[in-house]
Amino acid sequence: MFGTHFYHRITRKYVVLFGTMFNNITLVRTNTDTGNEIERVKVPIVYGPKEKYISRLRSDPDLQKQIQVRLPRLSFELTGISYDAARKQNSMLKVAKGNSGTSAKSSYMSVPYDLNFELTLYARNIDDGTQVIEQIMPYFNPDYTVTINPVTSLNVLKDIPIILNTVSNNIEYEGNFDSVRFVMWTLSFTMKAHYYGPITNPKIIRKVIANLFNDPTLQSGYITRINLESGNNGTYHMDDIAYQGNSYETANAYGIILSWSANTGKLALGGVQGQFKTNNTIRALSSNASYQLASFDISPLKLAKITIEPDPLTAEPGNDYGYTTEILEWPDINE
Repeated sequence: MFGTHFYHRITRKYVVLFGTMFNNITLVRTNTDTGNEIERVKVPIVYGPKEKYISRLRSDPDLQKQIQVRLPRLSFELTGISYDAARKQNSMLKVAKGNSGTSAKSSYMSVPYDLNFELTLYARNIDDGTQVIEQIMPYFNPDYTVTINPVTSLNVLKDIPIILNTVSNNIEYEGNFDSVRFVMWTLSFTMKAHYYGPITNPKIIRKVIANLFNDPTLQSGYITRINLESGNNGTYHMDDIAYQGNSYETANAYGIILSWSANTGKLALGGVQGQFKTNNTIRALSSNASYQLASFDISPLKLAKITIEPDPLTAEPGNDYGYTTEILEWPDINE
């Protein structure tokens, strides 16, 4: 099991996906008197823990420095991964992609995990912070779904819901005049992710043959005549009734004739009622044919054989092609 090397870079892809969602947020400042726009700032986003950026903000107490260049700013971090049993699928299912006309790439169904992210906004004042937050919250109701191709070699598109769990804020205002004052917003998210195992190269099924049998509980089966004795005569006809006994009304057993072969001595009956007995005569109701029954067995009777192949036979995966279907119907007791 372990020891087969594979690396799809899935965690990296999910981290990049999360950060990309928030990399185009813009802050607009206006003149309080006229309402005209005076500044437009694109909010930068980086990967890193919250404590790191708080430390960097507090390390420069010079309020004369242009803080607006540094703030607002976004940072995010992957804080945890946990298994999600509620989304588990059948472990034996596979996803596959055609590789050639005779082989494919496949992997077992993905395993569901929840990725926990924390997004932190640092702003110089309350209005800047609420402006950025209002550009994020309306898209989560409470989740926002993004489509991703986690394993490019399989080309499987997955819809990944990202759920906004909580939103909280904190205002740094305590301290002396040398302390840096800033507003911090923290948003926690849960990403419904999927992880894939190693990729194998199985063969492609090019031909499917399906045999259909009757239900043996209906007592349909072969009545087999092995010996021909004197007095055996006549021909059984399909849909006629064959029975044992002095008459059909008082028959010990009977059934509907499905097929008959005088060459092989095989009689196929369906809907058998009662119990046929060997060394007794079996008669046909309409044709009055009569034969001595030597042996019989009740077994599933083949009803049809279905063969399906791609058309053309040289069809490659991913191309437009159809199927040819051949259906052979029974009963044919010579088979």
